[in-house]
Amino acid sequence: MKKILCTILALSMIFALVAACGPADPPAPVEVAPADPAPADPAPADDPADDSADDPGDAPPPVAEVATTEPTWFEINAELPGRIAIITNTIDQNEEEFRSAEALVRKYGAQNVIHRTWPVRFAEEAEMMITIMSDLARDSRVEAIIINQAVVNTNAAIDAARAIREEMGQDIFIVSASAAEVPADVSLRVDLALDINNPGIGRPFVEQAHAMGAETIIHYSFPRHMAIPMLAARRDAMAATAEELGINFVEVAAPDPMEEGGMPATQLFISQDAPRQIAEHGPDTVLFATNCGMQIPLLAAALEYEAMYVQPCCPSPFHAFPTALGLSADQSEALINFTVQEITDATIEEVARRGLTGRFSNIIMPAPMVWTTVGFMYAVEWLNGNAPQEVGVVDMDLVHRLTGDYAYTLFGERKYFTWQELEIDGVSFPLMLVGNSPYITY
Repeated sequence: MKKILCTILALSMIFALVAACGPADPPAPVEVAPADPAPADPAPADDPADDSADDPGDAPPPVAEVATTEPTWFEINAELPGRIAIITNTIDQNEEEFRSAEALVRKYGAQNVIHRTWPVRFAEEAEMMITIMSDLARDSRVEAIIINQAVVNTNAAIDAARAIREEMGQDIFIVSASAAEVPADVSLRVDLALDINNPGIGRPFVEQAHAMGAETIIHYSFPRHMAIPMLAARRDAMAATAEELGINFVEVAAPDPMEEGGMPATQLFISQDAPRQIAEHGPDTVLFATNCGMQIPLLAAALEYEAMYVQPCCPSPFHAFPTALGLSADQSEALINFTVQEITDATIEEVARRGLTGRFSNIIMPAPMVWTTVGFMYAVEWLNGNAPQEVGVVDMDLVHRLTGDYAYTLFGERKYFTWQELEIDGVSFPLMLVGNSPYITY
């Protein structure tokens, strides 16, 4: 059992970190805001062409849309069988993750759903992350934890929680999203992991760029991100597909927002370098960056200099587009004032008004919100005995159905990701499900 396998490692990590830094106070609960990012009855979505793919070498399969009058998961599961905790990044790191957790707190109550956040500089604060997870694990009423994002140092924090639960003789169901650490290590610690299919998205990304008429792709990143296997695999697939299709692929090193200068230095670099790249390579250049904080200056440059943009790093209709296009003051305002369909329609209109139709695209679903919500729904099904109870087994069909039910609350119809097991270099990870959503060209 994975919980037993991790105990010795966990205890050694806890001892080393506490000895070095001393204990930290657990964070206070997040205050719940009145806004709801997932309205129940927005207008139905358009039916964009399907550009997703099962793996880097296969043509994209169709995404099923099942017409049904059956009640959604939210209508069936009005009450929770136990307390569930959700850990997200802070609101300035990824607002959609944060807001999706808030929505579940509002729906089920703070007494049933606990929302915590990782420290802002999580890469340097492993001890605080361990404290947060340990605090939740010591609460015997918490039966599941959803982690979105599972940033660096999450593995050590999970080990601490597993060790505490072993001592208590009580199991706990752990879901991670967008895991940043080595997949083989992540799969030893979690019961389910969800993410965009980064290794598999490299080919459809470049094919989408090719269909839009791109001649060059600029890939901004930094060593910390390129040390993440899934992001490196995406980069490699993008480069290989670009070579195959005759597109120039250029890697540009950007400052790491976790290092000296922080996010302001990274954003300043993007705002200054992107125009230089467009001037050198021409307007038929796709700009892409691996960090969320880079997206607004990157997209703003693409709009100003009439370049191209296929998708954000964490693809979603709410990511960067509303602010860069002037549809909202910031992402927070967009999430409060627009449904998914409304922001998509407004984006299409504004891109057309600027005379740039066909040069920008995105996926149809808000991926960061999907991870939190579908992970939460699956944990409830597990607690109710409706998901496999065996360690190391995940019901992919259930994940698919829950995705459709959540999409119904966003669009008024069921839409789906193409889910599969993560595979890197021929090695599969059955607990780590990755999916892609079709593109929509604005």
